[in-house]
Amino acid sequence: MELSELLGTSFACDCGRVHHVPVRRFVYEHGAVDALPQIIRQDGGNARRVAVVADVRTGDICGRRVEESLRSAGIEAARVLVPDRPHAGPMCDDVTVTAVVEPLRGVRPDLVVAVGSGVINDLSKWAAFQLGIPYLVVATAASMNGYSSANVAPTVGGVKRLIEARAPVAVLAEPGIIEQAPARMLAAGFGDTIAKHQSTADWVMNRWLSGEYYCGFCAGIVARLEPLYLAHPEDIRDRRPEAVGGLFEALFWTGMAMTLMGTSVPASGGEHLFSHTLDMIAEIRGERHDLHGRQVGLGTVLSAALYQRILALDSPVLKPLPPAVDDRLWSAPSVAAAVAEQYQAKQQRLEPIRHQIVQRDVWDRLRTELAAEAKSPATIHTWLKRAGAAVSMVDIGCSRERIKTALLHMHEIRKRFTIVDLAWLCGILPAAADDLIDQWLA
Repeated sequence: MELSELLGTSFACDCGRVHHVPVRRFVYEHGAVDALPQIIRQDGGNARRVAVVADVRTGDICGRRVEESLRSAGIEAARVLVPDRPHAGPMCDDVTVTAVVEPLRGVRPDLVVAVGSGVINDLSKWAAFQLGIPYLVVATAASMNGYSSANVAPTVGGVKRLIEARAPVAVLAEPGIIEQAPARMLAAGFGDTIAKHQSTADWVMNRWLSGEYYCGFCAGIVARLEPLYLAHPEDIRDRRPEAVGGLFEALFWTGMAMTLMGTSVPASGGEHLFSHTLDMIAEIRGERHDLHGRQVGLGTVLSAALYQRILALDSPVLKPLPPAVDDRLWSAPSVAAAVAEQYQAKQQRLEPIRHQIVQRDVWDRLRTELAAEAKSPATIHTWLKRAGAAVSMVDIGCSRERIKTALLHMHEIRKRFTIVDLAWLCGILPAAADDLIDQWLA
């Protein structure tokens, strides 16, 4: 069965669950914006009043075309402009979402149309969900995998969180727009996509160690698309249409896997914590951070390096995790409290996991399973370099100190067990932090 045949359906999966696919349409073709009114009539509840959410850049790129397409078809279109921050673009946080929700209340639309990529899509999804309004997205870059997911990854009170919302009814994009997006954004999407190899390894690990539910279909949903952008990663750097289109489709279906699961586990593991932690540190210090996917690419290299060292252990001698979070780092009281809550929840789950690891037969089977999933750090690094993505801390504008701080504290921000926690239990961290940075990120 073609993946496209699953759109708007429910199906019984071999994992034992019935998966529901809420996204009804995925359009990646020339003229997608011109077809928007027809798609709204078919899949958007025949909305008569639409709010078009964009920022100043995506409004110029495609937002005005969207408005013209709607108005020419007799659909009322109101513009909602997402404000920039001082000296920076918009941010998906609890403050900015209010700046989107309030004008939407005034417009009272039947449908929200997001025009943009990561931040605009997340803000539109979050605001539409708060107001009980359906939304669809016209994508402007192959920069991340959140277009088709039901989740939002905002900053709330200074802490990166994952909030469940509602997936779009449709995802539209035009190849001419996606192919001409800034190279950094294409590279970010590549980094977000290849992270799936390491996040799947984390998922398999949790299946073995804590009985976490696992779906083989969701874990392997984009495997058939990988040759389009992984066989020749330099095709992403060179903006070759088939590779860029394959990457965008892979991002869509990776996001869909998260929607089918109801969590981020098919596409997010320890490697994503590196990016989230860099973001949080930057916000605390009032500094800038790079695009999520570019940071995730480096986090994926680190995750692969941790797996490489752990899989070489014949019989690990377990050590305790640090007993508490570092309040000096998480200096804002609300941030420190939220991080501590996540970390304490993780600590409470560790004993059964430790019990599994010390059993020799479990450890041997686990190593075999993980070796089949995790890629080597050299492979990840080569993919990123060939695609023109970030491969060093200099590339993402980070000091060695900030990189090391993130590496040594990213295990604190989420309660879910990842390769980073296993590295602490096995004694690889904190001792190997400098060596890992020197070998892979310098």
